Order: sequence, then structure tokens, then C-alpha cells
Amino acid sequence: MRKLAIQRYAAIVVTFCLISMSMLQPAVAGMISTETAIELENRQLQIDGIYDVLAQENVQNMLVRMGVDPVDAISRVDALTNDELQILHNNLNQMPAGGAGVVEVIGIVAVVLIILELLGVTNIFNSF
Repeated sequence: MRKLAIQRYAAIVVTFCLISMSMLQPAVAGMISTETAIELENRQLQIDGIYDVLAQENVQNMLVRMGVDPVDAISRVDALTNDELQILHNNLNQMPAGGAGVVEVIGIVAVVLIILELLGVTNIFNSF
């Protein structure tokens, strides 16, 4: 009786092991170069800087007045390519240290909207 119980237990364990082996997936990882890691970090720093500007209350008020949802503006920043992000970040860096003025914010938003319109991501200007 005891031998039969051990055989059943062993059969269950072997069956479970065979079934679970088919569910295992190999881990696939690749090496990235130092330049790629630096580019990824720089991109995230640029995005964070733009998020800081977009988080300002006066910028959000201006976006709402222009008919742009602040959440949509953040998703549009995420959709920018590295080159577009660099241009936008450089424009932010050239602003006065006291903060963004009304004209500068309108210019930045206009540049972002024009780039996204040219890429076909948005259809903002078709409604005018």
C-alpha cells in the first residue's frame, strides 16, 4: 500500500515537472552600448525638464486657453523623436531664468503643435 502511494506521488511530481517545463521561456537580454545608455538617460532628462515646464500653472492655463488638454500635451511630448525633443529642450534652455514668458510658451506650444501636425500625429489645424 505504501509502495503504491509513493509511486502515485512520484507520477504526480514527474507529470507536474514535465508540464511546467513546457511553460518556461528563456530569458533574452542584449548588451547596449555606453552611447545608447547615455542617449536614453539624456532623453529622460530632457523629457523631465519639459514636464517641469508643463507642470507650471501658468503654462497649463495657457494650454487650456489654446484648447490643448495638458494631459494630451504630455503624451505629445512622449511621442517626440530625439531630434524634436532636442530642439524643444534647447528652446526651453534659451528662455530667461525667471521663467517662461507668455510669448515663449506660445512659441514652444506652437512649435510642438506644428511638428506633430507635420508628422500626422494630430489634426489640430484642419479644424481652422
